[in-house]
Amino acid sequence: MIRINYFRTAESLSESAISGRIAEPDLDTIINWPLDELPVLFAAADRVRRHFFGNTVDPCTLTNIKSGACSEDCAFCSQSARHTTGIPVTPLASANEIRERAAHAAANNLPFCVVSSGRRLSHTEVRLIADAVAPCTCEKHASLGILDAEDFAALRQAGVVCYNHNIETCRDFFPSIVTTHSYADRVSTVKAAKAAGMRVCCGGIFGLGETWEHRKQMCLELKALDVDTVPINFLIAIKGTRASAPIESPIEFLKIISLFRLGLSSKAIKVCGGREADLGALQGMIFFAGASGYVTGGYLTTPGAGIEKDDGMVRGLGLIRKGTT
Repeated sequence: MIRINYFRTAESLSESAISGRIAEPDLDTIINWPLDELPVLFAAADRVRRHFFGNTVDPCTLTNIKSGACSEDCAFCSQSARHTTGIPVTPLASANEIRERAAHAAANNLPFCVVSSGRRLSHTEVRLIADAVAPCTCEKHASLGILDAEDFAALRQAGVVCYNHNIETCRDFFPSIVTTHSYADRVSTVKAAKAAGMRVCCGGIFGLGETWEHRKQMCLELKALDVDTVPINFLIAIKGTRASAPIESPIEFLKIISLFRLGLSSKAIKVCGGREADLGALQGMIFFAGASGYVTGGYLTTPGAGIEKDDGMVRGLGLIRKGTT
């Protein structure tokens, strides 16, 4: 029986990732990495994170500017009108409300993302949002659904520098969680945002019943799209949605982060929804498994730990939060 030297394999993986030579067989090696050797894999992912990002981690904050009543049937989403979850349904926030929330982000030196429910906003709604955020002084991001070139031009003129549009999972598994629009619709929107000169934040959600092969394929698809930031969400099963509670352990969720760090070595990897609920006491490990950022201050329909508590966690780990001294 041949015993694998995981220390040597980890060193080889990190060197390949840093030099941009990571390949599909390397991802298979990561997938097959045994749980009792995961600290060695995490060390490789952490080495790659530190090579590209040093000791600095980059959070952002978001606000839900239009909640619920979404026409789409995403299995995990509490805002879908096809689910009975009891979340509030709210109209588009006013310009003053958006600016107040942006001012709070600016006071905490955080990038600020406006997020709306629905397949897409109307051209009129996009222009209203663009006008609302134009005078805001913080770094501005948006996630407003499936938009077109006209919408992106308006946002870009208002100073929005990054657009979030998740592919959610790989092409093959996508129809299992969404049927009201296609994977191709998602990809077209990502490409349109890039064509408008925006950075693109594009990732997905894990714990939906996808396999490791699906995760690998998603990683390769994001690599082909050459996105800038990859948000990683872990499922929080909301009563009334079609999604069942995830079966993954916290350590398996951390392994997913390492897969994407090594597979997408120089890209920002941000851990978002589910890190408190699904990782618990291990959430600080996200950085040492390869994450370079996170969402702070709460999510769309679920609360988070809060900016101050997250800042304390980062300091306690000996890391530096971007935007602080």
